[in-house]
Amino acid sequence: MYRRYCFICVLTLVLDTASLHQVVESTEGGTAILKCSHRRIILEEKQQTVHWRHNDTRNVFDIIRGKVSIKEQDPAYKNRADVLHEELKGHVFLKLTNLQLSDGGTYLCFVPALGIDHSTQLVVKERPLIQYAAFQVSSHGTEAKLERTLLLLIPLSGFILHFI
Repeated sequence: MYRRYCFICVLTLVLDTASLHQVVESTEGGTAILKCSHRRIILEEKQQTVHWRHNDTRNVFDIIRGKVSIKEQDPAYKNRADVLHEELKGHVFLKLTNLQLSDGGTYLCFVPALGIDHSTQLVVKERPLIQYAAFQVSSHGTEAKLERTLLLLIPLSGFILHFI
């Protein structure tokens, strides 16, 4: 009986630890939303402090005693990082916009008073190249002559081309 209880305790600890790391993928120029923890964090009631760091060195975002603080924020995240929490019922998310390839890496969220230490791996993929179809327009069946050639470039993604 004791062995079964120990196995359940160890399994619970392993599963709980494994759930503290997640991977988020996005595209260059896009937006990513990173979750701070699987546990509820009530910022206002206890005036919690929450820190977000990128690769352990860059200060992405801070909430100090329940209030947003960008005083120590790395300039690379200015106007691109925000924290969502009020509408999410006790969960804190970091929202990064206009992603750059250099934003890829490990993001650490920690809440000292609650002992929360959560990491997220952000993978930023290169923006896909847009493919174009080129068409040359010339006069057909008219007496008019084009002095210049008109070249149309039409993006292929999302378009269906039909020739008659």
